[in-house]
Amino acid sequence: MIARILYYSSHPQELSYLFQMKKEFAQFKPSEERLTSIASNTSDHEFCYEALKKVSRSFAVVIQQLPKDLQDPVCLFYLILRGLDTVEDDMSIDQKEKEQMLISFADRMNKEAFIMENVGDTQDYRDLMLHFDKVIREYQNLAPGYQQVITDITNRMAMGMNKYAHLSVVSYEDWDDYCHYVAGLVGIGLSQLFLASSLEDSNNLKNETLSNEMGLFLQKTNIIRDYAEDLEQDRVFWPEEAWKSRVEKLEELQKNESKGIEVLNELIINALQHAPACMEYLESLKNTQVFRFCAIPQLMAIATLRELFNNENVLHKNVKIRKGKTAKYFMSITNFEQSKNEFVKILQELSKLDRTGKISAILSKMHTYENV
Repeated sequence: MIARILYYSSHPQELSYLFQMKKEFAQFKPSEERLTSIASNTSDHEFCYEALKKVSRSFAVVIQQLPKDLQDPVCLFYLILRGLDTVEDDMSIDQKEKEQMLISFADRMNKEAFIMENVGDTQDYRDLMLHFDKVIREYQNLAPGYQQVITDITNRMAMGMNKYAHLSVVSYEDWDDYCHYVAGLVGIGLSQLFLASSLEDSNNLKNETLSNEMGLFLQKTNIIRDYAEDLEQDRVFWPEEAWKSRVEKLEELQKNESKGIEVLNELIINALQHAPACMEYLESLKNTQVFRFCAIPQLMAIATLRELFNNENVLHKNVKIRKGKTAKYFMSITNFEQSKNEFVKILQELSKLDRTGKISAILSKMHTYENV
């Protein structure tokens, strides 16, 4: 607490941003009522946004960064993928039955407004699935172009979920492939929704490779940060190629911190390799609201990687960036120039800490974005 007070006393602007953000985001606080109660006295449209607050307050916040025309398609895109993920995460469902549920999900939502009883590993998720027909009806009211995008991505993600039900993440190629299915496809889908809205028209958004790298950058950051939390839940997402030559079991990195730091930094450098593609993508966006929606998570990701680099605390607990830093991004970032400067600044800081020279090489690929 004392350290926090001292920090903000010398960084008053961040404290100001923090107060602004708390005031503005108070409206997105989830209701204390259960979704089952909310469902009985709200329209389908209202239910979807209340459900969004329940299952992801952060996404309920960032969706407000989007133009009005995109808010409903992106909200429903998220809720449908959240529904698919809820099925995948429920370990009480027989695996063969689950695979069929996943693979038929997209086809089914285009034929009927269905619900799923007793599916989900938390109360909010079970309530969402119990009233999923409200989500489906809203989805079916979207313009056909939006529906086509959501159907395609839902199908492709379901295939990936079934694939990795039987595979482990062994190599870095596996890591890229796994992250493609859980996050890269989301980036691709969002780009297609932006294009379908006619608010964006850049060929860069038609390039699935760039959109995929946007998703990989975010997902890899989350996986790196969540090492200790995932271990507690007996989940392994760090690729074996990064740690198997150093320790027998992934959890041994907690005891051997020097090896743990080696693996941690190697993974961070791998994630940073997506930074130039992220910059290329962001530079191509012309709508300010769409830009902010895309840029703020990327800025939070690279700031998180800066916080994680060489940090042994990652091996034992969840490490996050300061709330003041988050508030600064949410309240002040409005254009590419600001984002570019922040990316370059952080990469320059990391290159001074990196003994391999690989971060300097990444920075050199961004030479067109270097501060003059």
